[in-house]
Amino acid sequence: MESLAIEVLRRRSIRGGDRFEAFGDGGSGTVDTTTPLTDRPLAYWEGLPGREGHLRDGHLAGLHLDNIVPDGHLTGRHLSAEHLWPAALLLFASRLLYFGVFRFAVGTVDFVGNKSEDLSEVVERMVNASPRPASSLSKSGFDEQTRRLTVSFAPSPDL
Repeated sequence: MESLAIEVLRRRSIRGGDRFEAFGDGGSGTVDTTTPLTDRPLAYWEGLPGREGHLRDGHLAGLHLDNIVPDGHLTGRHLSAEHLWPAALLLFASRLLYFGVFRFAVGTVDFVGNKSEDLSEVVERMVNASPRPASSLSKSGFDEQTRRLTVSFAPSPDL
């Protein structure tokens, strides 16, 4: 069994309170977009408050409209806007998987809870790992006439 690392790109245009949900197909071939793999939407920017875009983020309240500094682009609250937030590759670990082809996609949830209609491109990964073996194998009976042995066991929890 193995867990896959799903890579999620955090673009510079992602706002502070935006989150993402991962979706998968469980090996069925069709991504289930109604039931996310995540317990809750995960933050693109951990600890940052929601933001509503360039003109509503204190941008005009900074030094752009006053005469103290000729160009306020590197002072005031401008640095807290998205301009200098770094893009990054975030990782989401899937549950443990065994042999099969699995598909995944990611959707964005904005800071007020609206889910994006668009999902990321569907990514397909092959897992070539065996499930955990059955356990607790024991003799449960023996028929003398047919000379047939009966056994009991606990099946693999992965099947």
